[in-house]
Amino acid sequence: MPDAATSASTAPDVDLLDAPCRALAEAADAVGEAARYASGLALGARLPAAALARGGRTRRGWRTLLRTLTDPAGLGWAPRGRGVARAGRLAGVLANRESLAISIAVCGLRARIRAAGEARPDLLEDPGSAAVLRAVEAGRQAEAARLFRGIVRERGTERAFGLLAPSFADILAWDALTDANPFNDHAGWQVATGRAETARPLLGLGAAVRAFCDRGTGLPAGEAVPPGPGPARRTAAARAPRPAARVCRPSLSGHADALHTHAVRLRGAAWAPVWQGPGSEALRAEVEQLAARCATAAGGLALAAAQLRED
Repeated sequence: MPDAATSASTAPDVDLLDAPCRALAEAADAVGEAARYASGLALGARLPAAALARGGRTRRGWRTLLRTLTDPAGLGWAPRGRGVARAGRLAGVLANRESLAISIAVCGLRARIRAAGEARPDLLEDPGSAAVLRAVEAGRQAEAARLFRGIVRERGTERAFGLLAPSFADILAWDALTDANPFNDHAGWQVATGRAETARPLLGLGAAVRAFCDRGTGLPAGEAVPPGPGPARRTAAARAPRPAARVCRPSLSGHADALHTHAVRLRGAAWAPVWQGPGSEALRAEVEQLAARCATAAGGLALAAAQLRED
């Protein structure tokens, strides 16, 4: 009993865990929307035609926009949207070209899985869940997904989901966003950002599936809760991140301002006092790098807006 009380008292505060995870999810969503807007301009019909016809500042602005959409130090390979942009995104996935939006989303998923593990030290007492969390900590998403599916086969779906809820959705979303299959990215993106969108045919299920399966940290109704170190706690990972309202105006400069804001938020999240223990320094370095890239992308969008004389 004293051990249980000690474990419960030293478990990380849920609200403190929630803040950096939410900052990452919202930043991923904002970067994705900025990339979508910029792609619509750069890879649409109107701006390229005007740039080729007029030259001058318009052509420079178009080239700046294209460089910003493909800058490894900024947005990475970032085409998003319809038509040429969609073809470019699929080509990038198949060629293993990295995207800043996906990198931030994956970092957020890993942070949420880690938060769930830190808030529930009892998971380390189970060999199966402990192996999954070790794979997550080491950044081996494919192994983590494989181990989780092994638990499903050996113990059944409800028992596996009850054991690792809500991290199972984050693990599978992480695997979906980083594997070579471009057709499951949609579902993984919804889980990572909490952005509910209408699922397109063959592109995955909606985020409502996660809400249906997520029953908190306990087992599904009707099963006994295994003994643990104190009462069941709902962790940061159990809360589907709700992205902030899109307050930026629909323009390159508006998206640039939003990305500057998220870069500042990410730097704050990197130094959140709740991240302690093994792996914390690596996590901080990763988030700092993502924040720097977010700021670089914001600068590129702002420059393109100025060259295009966008209001």
